[in-house]
Amino acid sequence: MKLVISKMGPKVLFPWDYIGKGTEGKVYKKENYAYKYYHRSSYCTRLSLEETQFLESISTNRILLPRDTLYTYFGKFKGYTTCYIKNLGLIHYMWLPTSLILQDFHLLSGDCKVLGQKNIIIYDLMPRDERFRNYSFNHGLYFVDPGKYHMDFSLSDEEVVLENIKSVEKFLYHRVISKYANEVIGYGLYDYDKLKQFKDIMEESSGQLINYISSDIREDSFGTYVKRKIL
Repeated sequence: MKLVISKMGPKVLFPWDYIGKGTEGKVYKKENYAYKYYHRSSYCTRLSLEETQFLESISTNRILLPRDTLYTYFGKFKGYTTCYIKNLGLIHYMWLPTSLILQDFHLLSGDCKVLGQKNIIIYDLMPRDERFRNYSFNHGLYFVDPGKYHMDFSLSDEEVVLENIKSVEKFLYHRVISKYANEVIGYGLYDYDKLKQFKDIMEESSGQLINYISSDIREDSFGTYVKRKIL
């Protein structure tokens, strides 16, 4: 049981509120919020109080940011809250109407631009250990771990925006398109060279995979589109 203080007042994080943990801390769910409560020590970098407060001031739609800082009863910074997004799974996402997928791409690209203009680079969207899932599919694609960002002033705003879009597109290729092809359509049932065309577009024309899919899709759903492209 943990007692935390935020601008919403004191909250008790009970064992039954616990929903998972990562390298930075444990995560609890209360109402519509996820509470990330830092481990006593961590072998990876994590958001400081100043970084968390800065990110709280930025408004995004799909790349979720901290909404409130958490403190212990004695005033020690201990983590933050973000919006809780229930994961409905990859199949749910792949069968959304195309209009929602295109809207999702637009919102993701918009978030990349908002963050890029503040020199914030997103990273680690695909941890090697898939038990540490940094995303949720729920009528759209949400990146739900705000701890994996850093500021880079060595690049221009435009370069940071492009780096963010490239990170999102790599996720779309590896965790959405390829995963759907392998796990749903099945190994050996499609031409891998046709799947590779998405990767080629992503690597040869950085930042253009989303634009390509948006202009090329004519099916009612993303899943049907991928099937058409690889079968």
